[in-house]
Amino acid sequence: MSDSAASRPQHAELDLLRAFEPVIRFTRGEFFYPVSARLYVARAALWSDDPDREPRRAFAATELDLGALTAHSGVTLGLDHSLSGVDVGAEHHEHLRIPIKERPPPLAGVSRLASVGVTARMIDALNRLSLLFRGSVPGGSAARSFLLQRDHLEPERPIYYARVLRDGPWTICQYWYFYSFNNWRSGFGGVNEHEGDWEQVTIYLDGDGGPDDEGLPHPRWVVFSAHDETGDDLRRRWDDPDLVIAQGRHPVVFAGAGSHSGAYAPGDYLITVQPPTLPGVVRLLRNTARVFTPWSTTAKGGGVAIPYVDYARGDGRKIGVGEAEQWTPVVLDYTQDWVRAYRGLWGHDTRDRLGGERGPAGPRYERDGTVRQSWADPVGWSGLAKVAPNRVMEHAMIAARAEQARERAAEVRTEIEAARTNLGMAAAGLAPGSPEVRMLAGEEERVLELSMEATRLEDELVQMNQSLASQAPVPGPHAHLKHRLTPMEPVTGVRGRLLSWWSVLSTPLLLCALAAVVSPVFGTSATLISIYSVVILMSIEGLLRQQFLAVALRFIAAAALIALLYFAWLEWQAVIAVPLLLAAVVVLVVNVREALRR
Repeated sequence: MSDSAASRPQHAELDLLRAFEPVIRFTRGEFFYPVSARLYVARAALWSDDPDREPRRAFAATELDLGALTAHSGVTLGLDHSLSGVDVGAEHHEHLRIPIKERPPPLAGVSRLASVGVTARMIDALNRLSLLFRGSVPGGSAARSFLLQRDHLEPERPIYYARVLRDGPWTICQYWYFYSFNNWRSGFGGVNEHEGDWEQVTIYLDGDGGPDDEGLPHPRWVVFSAHDETGDDLRRRWDDPDLVIAQGRHPVVFAGAGSHSGAYAPGDYLITVQPPTLPGVVRLLRNTARVFTPWSTTAKGGGVAIPYVDYARGDGRKIGVGEAEQWTPVVLDYTQDWVRAYRGLWGHDTRDRLGGERGPAGPRYERDGTVRQSWADPVGWSGLAKVAPNRVMEHAMIAARAEQARERAAEVRTEIEAARTNLGMAAAGLAPGSPEVRMLAGEEERVLELSMEATRLEDELVQMNQSLASQAPVPGPHAHLKHRLTPMEPVTGVRGRLLSWWSVLSTPLLLCALAAVVSPVFGTSATLISIYSVVILMSIEGLLRQQFLAVALRFIAAAALIALLYFAWLEWQAVIAVPLLLAAVVVLVVNVREALRR
């Protein structure tokens, strides 16, 4: 059964999906493109991944199709299973190589390590070392997947899977893209790689705002798959200047090389990655980065920029409206049982403790088998539950809320009057300090709470009435964003080349110098030389990043702190006594001044 024949959608839904289908522009050098999930399953083995024992092959490659996958998933819906097109039961294909003539052209001007400071480069080194004991993708998997894509997955026929759903005033078009492999780490120096990759684009249409000249609802917001963003930061408004729209209705996605995440504007993006098992450490580093800016470059909007760059340049293959290649759509409806019935992974399960090297679950599920929020509640997922799709509806919502506030405020004022009357009657004739009066404190607290509620409601009512009367201007397209991710400004010329080579060499040199500083094996003279080396290395870092003065000030602060700690270690009694004496002097001065005022 072909992908197009597998789904017989209503023409209205298919027409709506085609009317707004995204355009994807890839980076020159990309290896993997959206392909058919059906063809992938037909060439994948199905593995049972019991955590208490070695994986067991349930179906060999070429023995499976979407129907068999659905049938075999059983009551667990395949939660303990994974698909793999790299056939992990055989040798790990370390010897496989992509033929030279078929390799994509290399990225130009790559300077990943030069984009970040020393702290970030240290974290990068630790992450690379962690692959020795974490689960990671077997060697040669990217080459094996590339050959699988070339020979069996028809990459020349790009496919997306899409659905239409309606939630209140919103009509939502959601597009899913399946890639047989994510080679971000091995191909482009990213944080991870894994077999299989599902990415999405979600477009929010105004279902209650009336049709446009062609009978279509008006698009209001769009969300691309992203590494860092959550909530309001996920979405961009249709009139956002960062957003590229082809032919008025088709958002352009700039796909990250290897990672396939979506960017709104072309360029190289510095990605903040928080290891799931070290959130406290990363938060500390992020806070430190605000002070020690020369030592760890931060991405725009904040956060420690662990040195992973998404190259979303849009200068490679282009698919969609107005381009040489077009999409083949497959509508996800009730006939697509595999979407609902299989909760397992779409790719080799490495059992990576950090999760980054494991295959993903399908479009409907997370890896733990729970339904994705973006699937179950795309409106809440993107923070749009609180947003009206148009000004008319917003005005109606404000008016309705104002009426509710007015009615509730009147009710509360009536309750206050009744409560005060009852409280006065209960306290009548009782002495002010008697136990009976003190027992009425709860009633007094209730009157106070009601008064505070009434005041809040009346203030809210005034604000809403002012909004209805003044017709406040529409906020800017970035007003809802806490973190607006934008491309990096590349460092070019001689300084850029020097910074690139320095970033490659300085980290191992600095690690060696630090090892000599803390180790007693090398002796005092070697330790002093190592300290001088650290100072020199960091000074060169500051010069190349044009922050030498800031580095010097940090060194002075660090030296003062070390001296203070050393003094505290030797003379801890004095360290305690001095603050107490200073506190005594301050208290004496304050007390004397207060006494003189009398």
